[in-house]
Amino acid sequence: MNAALATLPILVTLGLLALGVRALYAALSALATAIVITATSFRTPLAELGHAEQHMLPTIVELAAILFGGILLSELMTRTGAQSRLGNWIGSACSSPSRAVLLVMLGVTPFAESLTGFGIGVIVAIPLLRQLGLPPARAAVVGLLGLVTVPWGSLAPGSLVAAELGGVDFQQLGIDSALLSAPVFLITGSATLIVALGVRRAVASAGDLVLAVAALWGTVWAVNTFIGVPLAGVLGGLVTMVVLLLVSRLLEKSGAGAQREPIARTLSPYGFLVAGLLVSRLILESAGVKEGWWTVVAGPGGWLLLTAALTPKLLGAGEPVLGTAARAALGRWWQVTLTTVVFLTLGTLLTVTGMSRELAEACASIGSSYLVLAPWIGAIGGFLAGSNTGANAMFAASQANTAEALGYSTGHLVAVQNVSAALASGASSARVVLAAQLAENAPGPEAAAVVPARESVSASTSASASGGRTATPVLQAPAEAEAETSTARPVDTRWVLRTVLSVHALVFLTTGGIAVLWQ
Repeated sequence: MNAALATLPILVTLGLLALGVRALYAALSALATAIVITATSFRTPLAELGHAEQHMLPTIVELAAILFGGILLSELMTRTGAQSRLGNWIGSACSSPSRAVLLVMLGVTPFAESLTGFGIGVIVAIPLLRQLGLPPARAAVVGLLGLVTVPWGSLAPGSLVAAELGGVDFQQLGIDSALLSAPVFLITGSATLIVALGVRRAVASAGDLVLAVAALWGTVWAVNTFIGVPLAGVLGGLVTMVVLLLVSRLLEKSGAGAQREPIARTLSPYGFLVAGLLVSRLILESAGVKEGWWTVVAGPGGWLLLTAALTPKLLGAGEPVLGTAARAALGRWWQVTLTTVVFLTLGTLLTVTGMSRELAEACASIGSSYLVLAPWIGAIGGFLAGSNTGANAMFAASQANTAEALGYSTGHLVAVQNVSAALASGASSARVVLAAQLAENAPGPEAAAVVPARESVSASTSASASGGRTATPVLQAPAEAEAETSTARPVDTRWVLRTVLSVHALVFLTTGGIAVLWQ
């Protein structure tokens, strides 16, 4: 009976989202359901509930800062024309559309997400995908599918939580998670090419996919094995970008390569952000500070806000753009943040009341068949919490206990939990809403050549630096997406969510099969 009640908040969320209810209202309804169940069946002292929510307050503030800083940075990159220049550079540097989209999906997104976490990879990737020519909804899907290195996101605190609560070695968990990530990279990469290029062109681009997946997976596995867990996603994304760019350069015909615009200044905001994050992380670690308000100030949220404030200066914007960009970002920020906070509160409530543990234990009672369901348990946590750390806090310990009861490898089942929860966090309602808003507001290549003078660096300077070239789409969308490209209609978040979840479902089925064989 308790297990059935524990599933109600999850069923309410999924059911309302399937009916097209907005993510915020679905989250509020699920939270209200969880509160009623807590008051009637999973009674928990108010002091304990208050302590748990108070403990989450720094995380909530950090999330709010990250979301606002990320949206503001994206807005500034668009208004100054930097996003269009970066998209043009990627398009000209890659000698094929498939390599361009794979560079963003398996290179840029994992690199950015592994450094900062909290969905920043999506904030960086989606404007680039729009600039390359993808229609908004498809850009949102590809951006979300690029969140494949979340076990190492923000330098792997989620994996550390899983290792501590599951009682397994941290580095071994990183290695096992890397091994399980091979089908994740391959399946999501294949789906990305189909969404971006259509089935026929995706099949023709299989060589590019294998190359990108091999570069990302090989580096992630090697770094976990020989160096350590935190930097695996960062170096994996970086190596993937370098490999794809080198192959494109080698395949260019001699003397046919176009003169490309210098890109260093355009990348300067990202360089400043990365350098600041790495330096502050080293300082915090040397001081022994692992949680609290200092980690918020010196973490991704604080550095994103500082980077956004300095971006007009770093890019040499000729006109003031920060004020108008901040007002536009604020209008897009509040609903995404409110939805995220509600889901985070729901995840905390499910954990502290024992509902998540009750659900996992009920599933474990079915015996060895549980191994097929284990990825789905992790996925539920990731979907609801929108965070690998939060999902592992919910379910890592119960997954480890279940493994011991079944006589199964604890390390392997915690790795299944870690990878599945990480992937599903990329399909959380808050992430989908954020991706949809970014895709709706990011201009495509058709708008890149006409950037208002008061909001951009001189267009004539950009054109002369690039040899007079104007923005042209690198990716030709599938025929059925032409209407979507030509009209400025809102992104269908239900289609985005269904598409991403369908790809994830295939991954979870595969992961469950591997778990059964991985004795």
